Amino acid sequence: MDKIQQILSKIGLTKQESKVYLSLLELQEAQTGKLCKFTKIASSNIYKILESLMEKGLTHYRLQNNIKVFMPAPPESLNELFLQKQKKLDEERKEVNKLISNLKKIEVKKEPHSNYKYYEGLIGLKSMWHEINSNIIKDTKLYYYTAKKESYERFVGFFTEHHKIRTKKQATGKMIFPEEDRKLAKERKKADKRFEAKFINLKNDAEWGIIGDLFYIQYITGKNPRGFLIKDKTFADTFKQVFKQIWKEANR
Repeated sequence: MDKIQQILSKIGLTKQESKVYLSLLELQEAQTGKLCKFTKIASSNIYKILESLMEKGLTHYRLQNNIKVFMPAPPESLNELFLQKQKKLDEERKEVNKLISNLKKIEVKKEPHSNYKYYEGLIGLKSMWHEINSNIIKDTKLYYYTAKKESYERFVGFFTEHHKIRTKKQATGKMIFPEEDRKLAKERKKADKRFEAKFINLKNDAEWGIIGDLFYIQYITGKNPRGFLIKDKTFADTFKQVFKQIWKEANR
């Protein structure tokens, strides 16, 4: 029952609304007195709950001897609530996307003296990659030094979206993969001819890379993933040289 109520709460029902609706499905019809006794909800609250359920299309009533007898709508009616919630979320997403576009137009008065950023947690790392994506322009060269396969598997879906953005912006990519993940590398190369991959027997958990003048380093393993994003040409150029040296020694 708790699991069912958790699901119902996701589409907008309160705990008491769920309780009354599920009770009506069991009873099939009931007057308020019977509902109060069955659900142990006070009579002072039951009408408000039933009114809310009617507004949501989950219950209706008939008059019997001038007394309301309440009945449940079929469970399929829950789909309508889900569709309404989805429509609302789509509208909110449009508003958020519009807000993002407007915020990106804000003129920066002064660049920060130190452009080093620290990110923590999976959401934090996703924010870091959103910033990386926003810095990719046409013909940007990206260099990725990855980690052992299990170190980035939980982020593969998000990285796939990153590579779609990179491909759309016609940016080139070179990536050093662990030997055991040639399949993923093959998929990347198939999707984008501007992408190259080589392989090394990697054992490290942390990953790093260069995107233009940006240098990032991160690890996704453990309970507290974290990363740094550094905008500094000296760092970027230094690690680019490191990458190129490793690239020469890596296997195709």
